[in-house]
Amino acid sequence: MSTTDFLRDLIRIHSLSGQEGPLAGRVLQEWGALGFDEAYTDEAGNALGVVRGQEPGPGWLLVTHLDHVHEGDASLWEFPPFEAVLDGDTVHGRGAVDIKGPLAAQTYALGRLLARGVRPRRDVWVAAFTDEEIGGTGADFFVKNAPAEFGGVIVGEPSGSGLMLGHRGVATVRVKFKGRAHHASLALQDENPVFAAAEFIQRVRAHEFPEHPITGSTTLTVTQMFTDSGSENLTPNTVEVVLSWRFNEEDDVNRRTLAELLEGLPAEAELTPLWSRSNTPGFQTPPTDPLTGLVERYAGRLKAGSGVWKFATDGRYTAAAGWPTVGWGPGDEGLAHTTRERVSVRELEAYADTLAELLEREVPPER
Repeated sequence: MSTTDFLRDLIRIHSLSGQEGPLAGRVLQEWGALGFDEAYTDEAGNALGVVRGQEPGPGWLLVTHLDHVHEGDASLWEFPPFEAVLDGDTVHGRGAVDIKGPLAAQTYALGRLLARGVRPRRDVWVAAFTDEEIGGTGADFFVKNAPAEFGGVIVGEPSGSGLMLGHRGVATVRVKFKGRAHHASLALQDENPVFAAAEFIQRVRAHEFPEHPITGSTTLTVTQMFTDSGSENLTPNTVEVVLSWRFNEEDDVNRRTLAELLEGLPAEAELTPLWSRSNTPGFQTPPTDPLTGLVERYAGRLKAGSGVWKFATDGRYTAAAGWPTVGWGPGDEGLAHTTRERVSVRELEAYADTLAELLEREVPPER
């Protein structure tokens, strides 16, 4: 079995959020065959593997996840989404880059060491979490029931094999505008909640957020709109607007911003408490952090410089637990969740080789 063969096996197994069991079983099988010291699932369904190191002390945690998003209309794909087609240097399919390619590469980074009879300097845990795509309940369970002490976390989400220093928080906000349904011929604009919703959307569009030195500016984007009207000549009683909020600010600041955007409008809105599925913060690791410098020495061989993700990751949970966290994974993040999802075999292999070298030579920085 090779990194590519393992990845193709993983892609062929459907693993939507909440349906990760069969994939977890295949992952544990591979870890056992490669000689991992432990390979098991916890109460949340997370797949966890351990390779014991040569030295005592806080170890490494390599993070990916088991679930993927829906494939959508399969006819829009160049290659069938679950056939794991290998076309030249490229493996195609749902999950190829988010995140079964990185999972396969992390697995075979350790597999390379074990095949040579080499142990990493410190214990290495590989964690493939459940439910990452719908809020991160698997990661949440893991950090609350930590099985070991971790001195450094590498989140393997696709980053073009470059170093990532974090991402913004993410919240889903639902705003309901209230009016009174009436015959469209009356044109009672004050009673039509569509106009209030339109005013709100214009305010969102005009609102300016401050720039964050690491993760950039907050964004607030309208994603969906619904009404309770089922007729073309009937105005609605209600209009619901759904927003995706990618934020840097503290929770109380976000609540004040939402109140300002809604001021004077006939509406009610909910911003759920932090660490609920629809409101989780991001994380930022400074460029001056010792973990940043250590991982950059290796990631920089594959891609110079550092960046931040636009999307959220389970790194929000590990960082909040106080475990130093950076991102580093193979694959083009822009292909995640698209019908063009694919990953380069050469990039997977280069990442696995480089990660293996880091784990063989390095220990997490002391704090």
